[in-house]
Amino acid sequence: MMNSALLLLLLVPLADSFSMTMGGEKATLAHNRLREALVSPSGKITLSPEVLIPEPTDPTLLLLQGSEIQKLSRKIRIQAKANAVFISGTTTALRTFATEQEEAKGYFPGPLPIIYCPGTSGECDYDDISDAGASAVLLPVLNGKEISSAADVSSGDLKTLFQTVLENGLQPIPECVISADASWEEEDVQALIDALIEQCGMEPTAVVLTLGLGEESEEEEDEDATVSLPAVSATLRKKIPILGSVSVLAGGGRLGGYTAILKNAGFTGSFLRSDCVPGFRMNPDLAVVADFWAAAISDLKSTKSKTFSFRSKIALGVDVPKAWYDYQKNVMESGALGETSMGQGDASNSDSGDFQGF
Repeated sequence: MMNSALLLLLLVPLADSFSMTMGGEKATLAHNRLREALVSPSGKITLSPEVLIPEPTDPTLLLLQGSEIQKLSRKIRIQAKANAVFISGTTTALRTFATEQEEAKGYFPGPLPIIYCPGTSGECDYDDISDAGASAVLLPVLNGKEISSAADVSSGDLKTLFQTVLENGLQPIPECVISADASWEEEDVQALIDALIEQCGMEPTAVVLTLGLGEESEEEEDEDATVSLPAVSATLRKKIPILGSVSVLAGGGRLGGYTAILKNAGFTGSFLRSDCVPGFRMNPDLAVVADFWAAAISDLKSTKSKTFSFRSKIALGVDVPKAWYDYQKNVMESGALGETSMGQGDASNSDSGDFQGF
């Protein structure tokens, strides 16, 4: 009996060590996969959407949602050709999405790396998130509080949290909500990232920068066309992928315009929030979300989107699914997107396939 107890005492630390080693290997693979996905070899800005999957309260709807998540997963990979995907929702929904992605192993395009967004409330079961198929988890720095300078980050300690995430086979991706009222020149952003690395105890796989609301009115017209974003140096973006958070409502070229500003500011990629989808908060239809991202990301990646003008001419039935065109047109005509004309009149001809672009 004593020998058995002694053997058990010896095996427990070995099992824990083995588990940590496996978690470390999985985290390393996730790091390599994310770096490859979030950095374009050609220097183009990468496009990674957020998909918010609501939890149905009706058991029947819960069963039906599984197939909708699978369809959504396929469209974002095959039609949108996104670089990565951020998932907000339950780990059950995450698992369904990740399972469909993994079925694409050995095919082109292959599985997308998944970054799970747990939010700022409560603790997470990182082992469950990792087991469900995520490669990384988004961690709001200072619980999403606005940061005015690198000194704000220096007051925290993220080492323990980062280590916990890594031990569970995930990559921690910090999100910094930066104040729109502060100065963010290249040296300021570099100082912020340096402070972040010091507090994390490691160099993150990627960093998300989200611009805070600031004191300006968020209802100001054409705000997105003239917004001043942080400047990311070439040296920094070669070292760490810097993703800019995009929350502008699509329509009138706003999505393409903001993405162009991110590219010009030196950002490596864009994190396209679910807030970009018109009407999503009121009617979170996953089929509509799938069509939207398939159309929007394809349009942003197309040759004609490289100019990022505030209008796009898209041939119906070729570039945009007819169903999405009808949805977009109805939303615009309802006035939900606000005034989208470029001048005193609208020169577009909807009968010929013109409409206000993404």
